[in-house]
Amino acid sequence: MEKVGLQLYTVRDEAEKDFLGTLEKVAGMGYKGVEFAGFFNTPARELKEVLEKLSLIPVASHTPVELLKDDLDSVIEYNKEIGTRAIICPWTKIDSYEDVVEVAELMNTVAPKIIKAGMKVGYHNHGDEFKIFNGEYGLDLLMNLTEKAGVFPEIDVFWVEYAGVDAINYISKYKNRCEMVHLKDMKKRGETETVEIGNGILDIKGIIKKSLASGVKYILVEQDNTDKPSLEAVKISIRNLKAIAAEMNIS
Repeated sequence: MEKVGLQLYTVRDEAEKDFLGTLEKVAGMGYKGVEFAGFFNTPARELKEVLEKLSLIPVASHTPVELLKDDLDSVIEYNKEIGTRAIICPWTKIDSYEDVVEVAELMNTVAPKIIKAGMKVGYHNHGDEFKIFNGEYGLDLLMNLTEKAGVFPEIDVFWVEYAGVDAINYISKYKNRCEMVHLKDMKKRGETETVEIGNGILDIKGIIKKSLASGVKYILVEQDNTDKPSLEAVKISIRNLKAIAAEMNIS
């Protein structure tokens, strides 16, 4: 599957020890792209060379709110040099309508600068974005407030389902706007334990089918915590995902 990447947060323990070596291992498993969760003090030029050597697409970079606020120019410069497709806000506190407005204002401020530099801008959800404020989910409010600025939702299907919302239908809601989906499997309803893709209870086939039909450009595998070595877990996920894709006649 050409559109499949890995959110490197899954293998953060390995990346902390040997970032570039971990990229090589991930590429060897068959992942076509990666989403960064930090760069571990790696010079941009060196990382770009490794990505090109491994034919790994730098799909996106999860960039903390603090960096977006305080060091945006450096964020843009680094990511532009390595060829990152999109910069994503990975998390922020969403406990009130005011919190939604605050992060919307930030995204509306940074988005034009990032887009001008040739990259896209997204926001990644957790479960709190599905609290209801003024009759709407927080994430929907945020997307409404940032639509004109070009911000897209990076929909994390695990957290959508954890919040009691149907992920397949929710992806449809953002057809041709949701650029990337976090594909993450769930062990048991109501619990936060994640498992390898295909080893849980979520409708992975349905999620993939709807994602592709809705214009999603990249499906990013993620597992927040693993009960086995992280590299083993992501290898199982890509193996299972390839088998599922074959059953669906997706190359």
